[in-house]
Amino acid sequence: MIDDGNALERELRRKAYQEDIHSLQHYVRDLNSAIAELRQESSCILKAHQMYINGWRGQARKMYDALLDDLDRAESRVYDKLRIIKQQAAEEIERLQMEAEKLI
Repeated sequence: MIDDGNALERELRRKAYQEDIHSLQHYVRDLNSAIAELRQESSCILKAHQMYINGWRGQARKMYDALLDDLDRAESRVYDKLRIIKQQAAEEIERLQMEAEKLI
C-alpha cells in the first residue's frame, strides 16, 4: 500500500488536537484554582464581617452593608462566568477528542 502522506498528516493533526485538549484541561485546572482562591477569600471576608460588624451604626454601617452587597453581586457574576467558561471548555475538549479519534 502506498502512503501518500495522509497517515502522517492525520497523525500530526491528531497530535495538535491532543495538545489543544491538554491546554484546555490545564486552563480548566487554573480556573478551578481561581475559584478555590476566591471562595477562600470570600470566607475570610465573611469571618471578619461576623467578628467586627456588630458595633457599627449609622452611615458607616449603611455604606459597609452596601459595599458587601456589591461584593456579593460581583462574586455571583464571577461564579456564573466561570461556570459558563468551564462548560464551554468542556464542550470544546469533547469536540477536540472526537476529532482526534476520527484520525486514528
